[in-house]
Amino acid sequence: MLRINNIKIKGIGPIKDLELKFNNQFNIICGQNGIGKTTILDCLSQSFAQYNTSIKRSAGIVNGSWDINVDINGLKQEKKFNTTSFHPNERQLQTEGFYQNAKDIIVFKTHRDIPYQHLGSVNTDPQKDVYQFATETIQGSLPHDLKNWFVNRHLWSAHKDHLDEHQIKNISLAKECFNILNSQISFSKVNPNSNDILLHTPNGEIYFEYLSSGYKSCMAVLIGLIKEIEFRFKSPSKFIKDFDGIVFIDEIDLHLHPDWQAKIYEALKVILPNAQVFTSTHSPHIIQVANPNEIIPLTLDETNGIQLNPIINQDYGCQGWSVEEILTDVMGMTETRTSTYLDAISNFNTAIDNEDFEAASMQFTILDSMLHPENTLKKILKIQLTGISTND
Repeated sequence: MLRINNIKIKGIGPIKDLELKFNNQFNIICGQNGIGKTTILDCLSQSFAQYNTSIKRSAGIVNGSWDINVDINGLKQEKKFNTTSFHPNERQLQTEGFYQNAKDIIVFKTHRDIPYQHLGSVNTDPQKDVYQFATETIQGSLPHDLKNWFVNRHLWSAHKDHLDEHQIKNISLAKECFNILNSQISFSKVNPNSNDILLHTPNGEIYFEYLSSGYKSCMAVLIGLIKEIEFRFKSPSKFIKDFDGIVFIDEIDLHLHPDWQAKIYEALKVILPNAQVFTSTHSPHIIQVANPNEIIPLTLDETNGIQLNPIINQDYGCQGWSVEEILTDVMGMTETRTSTYLDAISNFNTAIDNEDFEAASMQFTILDSMLHPENTLKKILKIQLTGISTND
């Protein structure tokens, strides 16, 4: 079993001085743009690289560092990493990471597009070693071999005793993944003439690559995880639900429709019950459904720089918060509504204060048309307007 217990980061990217402790299962890093979400994921994952790192120090300082505490099969270990790199293309030798355990680290960056790929033939699995896995902690795992793996396992699953028990369970789960986001989409077949993956949809069979970029981005993670487990564990093989390593996913909600954002969070919990997952998100929908001890909310403190946001309740998290409240107080949006609305509500309040019924009525007409039909603010505004009408 592999787990990260905590990390302390100093002078890396936008982070001045930050210490974080982690949940043994799910960790969701959130906050406004540029606050250091990806920086944290990189420091964590690249602690398992061999020597090279892509991590940059903060501007204006000579050296950045991070200290990490991990648990490897019950044994606690600590390491300190330093970097003086600042130029985008600069690489440097660093402290040797926990690269011997890179086999148990799977990293997904934001490059998760799956363009159409013609499979003229079906290849065997690539032969990777620990050094390749260590390199992927920096570069991330790519989806280019996902189709080949899926078709390979689907074809061999038709032959008795050619796949072992874990491989059969993995390809069966991979086929179920197509149904996770949308119950009306399911695996149909692999076309024997072209090796293309076809899916059932309400409009008939279509090629997998014809689905939306959000859907494919999700499959790049879900099916990509199963594929990576099989590339890493050969003798013996491993069922993905038994994987007890670490998974990193930058921007888990990438390209996803809001309706699907909570679903991928729930799906990951189903297929990775024994893994530790680290992800970043801009999705208020994921924050709404997450357990409070899974949320790592970052905020910018004028004195101490980037710190944990104390507004998040540790008993219930954001389970009772509105989307707008999360966007404002967690994601750092200063205002989610248009200047037209803000001007109308400001003018209405001014008219009410001045007891100017005519001006207030004009602004109320605008707001009444602008607000959602069931918005309770309409009733409040009407009561205020009636109040100054009565005064007249």
